[in-house]
Amino acid sequence: MKNLAKEHKTAHIDSKKGFKTHLLVFVLTVQVLWLTWLLTDQTVLWPLWQNAAWAVGVLFHYLGVYVFKNKTAIPRLLASVFAFTSFSAVASCNSNNDDNSGKPQTYVLVHGAWQAPYVWDEVKANLMKNGNSVIVVELPGHGKDNTPNQNLSLNLYRDKVIEALSKVNGKVVLVGHSMGGMVVTAVAESIPTKISRLVYIGAFLPTSGQAIADIAKTDPDSQLGPTLIEAADHLTLDVKSDELTRLFINDGTAAAKQKVIDNYRAEPAIPFSNAVTLTSQNFGSVEKVYIKTLQDIVISPRLQDQMISKAGIKTIYEINSSHSPFLSQPKAVSDVLIQIGKQL
Repeated sequence: MKNLAKEHKTAHIDSKKGFKTHLLVFVLTVQVLWLTWLLTDQTVLWPLWQNAAWAVGVLFHYLGVYVFKNKTAIPRLLASVFAFTSFSAVASCNSNNDDNSGKPQTYVLVHGAWQAPYVWDEVKANLMKNGNSVIVVELPGHGKDNTPNQNLSLNLYRDKVIEALSKVNGKVVLVGHSMGGMVVTAVAESIPTKISRLVYIGAFLPTSGQAIADIAKTDPDSQLGPTLIEAADHLTLDVKSDELTRLFINDGTAAAKQKVIDNYRAEPAIPFSNAVTLTSQNFGSVEKVYIKTLQDIVISPRLQDQMISKAGIKTIYEINSSHSPFLSQPKAVSDVLIQIGKQL
């Protein structure tokens, strides 16, 4: 009986040793594979993998301190090194995430019709808080500019924006709203290599040979047309005063609506009939982004979709806003523009 018990005990010990040996081999193998992955690819750890790295780090720290405490120095050392590497990977990844703000960008913002640079004030402030540079262009015949209406044209608008871009070192994120979409399109045709991204916000996006007047005729959902009043000299267009805020910022605060009223002036008419000529070599070479304004009754979402499709734009964002999201939802606009900048 004693011999039998001794043999049983010996077999149990051998089995236990065998299990520990297999466990040791398994652990060391996993260590090597995981350590290799961490050292070669830790910069792309996702949050889930960060948590996994913490968990595995703790596990192997435990193995190194307790399970292998009676083993040779090598497995204990490897377990400790692996645990340290796991923790370091997490710290490195967290640091990368904190710094994942992208390099600062220069944004050039172009307003639309019946508007002026003031509409970008809050968006500009938000972009600058994130370390970016911002240039807001005042188109001729808008804001405080007193260029005679008969001298205005789409080309003059284009040249004003080109002048602003010429003062910037490197490329810019060029943003156009509404009629400003026509302007930035013309700019992209002229100096495509100066633009890292061309961004349209509820904007006209023409094909070659089109003018704003041509595109507007294809938008039966727009409520702008019936509210327009043409001047006797045909040089300006007014919007009926009682329709102004309903059309452009029906989702805005009372203060935002009052700002639109206070800064209103008649819109020069000639540029609406100026067509733009585009080529695939120039305009077609610029990466484009469209930000849809889903509650827009000036440039309807249906027309926006049609223009996006014709231009072949693949990067599309949506803001559930009226025609002027930079006034009614400036943070939403800023956040999207910052996100676009981070991708550069």
